[in-house]
Amino acid sequence: MLALALTACDPNPLPEDACSTGTNGENPVVIVAGTLSPAIANQAFLGNSLEAAGYTTCVLELKGMDEVGNLPGTMPIQISAVALDLFVDDVLAWSGATQVDVVGHSQGALVARNWVKDFGGEPKVDKLISLAGPNEGTDAAALVSYLSAPILAPFGLECADVHPCLQMQQDSEFITALNAGDMTPGNVDYYAFSTDNDELVWYWGTGPLGVPVIKHDNAELGDGATNVGIDDMCFGRVVGHLGMIVDPVAIHMTLDALNGDPISVPFTTCLLPPVIL
Repeated sequence: MLALALTACDPNPLPEDACSTGTNGENPVVIVAGTLSPAIANQAFLGNSLEAAGYTTCVLELKGMDEVGNLPGTMPIQISAVALDLFVDDVLAWSGATQVDVVGHSQGALVARNWVKDFGGEPKVDKLISLAGPNEGTDAAALVSYLSAPILAPFGLECADVHPCLQMQQDSEFITALNAGDMTPGNVDYYAFSTDNDELVWYWGTGPLGVPVIKHDNAELGDGATNVGIDDMCFGRVVGHLGMIVDPVAIHMTLDALNGDPISVPFTTCLLPPVIL
C-alpha cells in the first residue's frame, strides 16, 4: 500500500543529480530535509560544509501531497521513509559504498528513524544524526501555528488534513509506535543535536515549584544516543529550528559526529554570529 502511494509522488532524484562526490573515502552522507524544506536550503550551508570536509553528500527532499502543490513533507512519514530506502539503495549502487551516514533535520530525523526501524534501513546506515528532530513529538500548537495559517489555509486545509502535522505531535500513534521498545535500535551510532531556542520542537513541562515551563528535551533520543544541545557547547547561543542546518556550531557538531570525534566546539566557533531562524 505504501509503495502504491509512493507512485503518486514526484520520483526520487538520481544520485548523479542529488549527490556530489567527496574525496575522503568515508560513507556517503544522506541529508534528509525537513518539513517544507527544499534541497537547496539543506545544500547551501550544511551540504556545502560537508563537501568541503571531503564527504560525498546527497540531499533528499521529503514527499509532498498534490493537494498542496507537492510541498515537501506533507505526505505521511512512512511514505518518505520508503522513498529514503529506495534513494539509499541508489546511492549505494552509484557510490560503491556498503553503508551511508544519515543527517535528518526536523521531520527528516523521524523519516530516517522510521526507515531504520521499520523499512530495512538498519544494515544500510552507520551513523544517524538528528538535527532538531521532534523525536518524542512536539506540542500541537507549534505545528498548527507553523503550518495551518501560512501554508495550509490557502489550500483550504487544516493540520488534521496533513498526516505529518498529526504524526509529529506528542503521544501520536506514530510517535508512540516509533519510540516503543528501543529508541535507538540496531547497530547504529545515534546522535541528537538540539537547541533551547527551537520554536517548533518544544512542549510544556513542569519547572521548579510546579511552574509550567517550555522544554526542549523532546528532541533527544534517550540513553542510547549522544544527546547534545547547542547551549551545551556555546553557553547562551541563540539558534532557532531552521538554524540547525545553517549555524556554524550545529554544522561543527555534525562534522564531529561524522568523523567519530567527541562533540567539542572550539571557542572561536562559538564567537561566530548565530543563526536565529
